[in-house]
Amino acid sequence: MSFREERAAERKMNIIKVAAKLFSEKGYHDATLEDIAKNLKYTKGSIYYYINSKQELLFQCHELAMDMLINRMEEIVAADWPLEVKLKEGIKAHIEMVVGEMSLVTVALGQEFELQEDYRQIIVARRDQYERYFRRLVDEGVEKGIFRPVPSKMAVFIIMGAVNWIPRWYSEKGSMSKEEIAEFFADYLVRPLLQTQA
Repeated sequence: MSFREERAAERKMNIIKVAAKLFSEKGYHDATLEDIAKNLKYTKGSIYYYINSKQELLFQCHELAMDMLINRMEEIVAADWPLEVKLKEGIKAHIEMVVGEMSLVTVALGQEFELQEDYRQIIVARRDQYERYFRRLVDEGVEKGIFRPVPSKMAVFIIMGAVNWIPRWYSEKGSMSKEEIAEFFADYLVRPLLQTQA
């Protein structure tokens, strides 16, 4: 990638992240492209160089969040670790992403309904793909006798429900770091699945 391409990619990433912050704070309808441009000290015209519309920008926020989540989960699934460790690491990675990229993930988790139908279908399919990684880990663990015989769909609903609620209460001023929170949740959510609970 040339310097010019790197610079363009960096600018587009900045636009997406600022858009996510403003969509998260003000809501999709109230945040304008003018707000995003002003925040970045860009002209509105320069924003249109990188995206075609506010709707496309919302889609790009979702896409970036899903790329980050799926790419990390693929690394974890491919690792040579015991299944229960993979599941814990997947939960920890998700929490660290939720906390580290809170605006982006808040938009991706809470503003899917604002997407036009063709974009929404793409994001729903990618979210399903992401959750299938977790379900496969649970299913495989059940098959191998590592996990108790539980319905993986319900187990993953519980996991996702717990970790996706974190942005509602997380504070950087809290007594636990994001790493400590991730470790606690991973242990707390995986331990009940184990055939032999430590």
